[in-house]
Amino acid sequence: YRYGISPNKLMDYIMAVKPVVHAVNAGNDLVAESRSGISCASEDPRAVSDAVLQLMRMSADERAAMGERGRKYVVRHYQYPQLARRFLEVMQIG
Repeated sequence: YRYGISPNKLMDYIMAVKPVVHAVNAGNDLVAESRSGISCASEDPRAVSDAVLQLMRMSADERAAMGERGRKYVVRHYQYPQLARRFLEVMQIG
């Protein structure tokens, strides 16, 4: 939770079915994996503004598709039944 960043917030943002500008350096990149927005370097104001401009240049349909891809990805991979199944698989292997 360094600097107020919570991974759970990202799921909420994606579930809003809007494109996300993700400016966090992390080992995994849910926005890139789900193709639900644009990822850029953290602590780089120019990169963030470029990402916003890139979204603004897209058509409304492209932005809507990006948001919908994110929602579908989260529903497919991060709902409780999927998380519980993955947890049980890991526990049985261990």
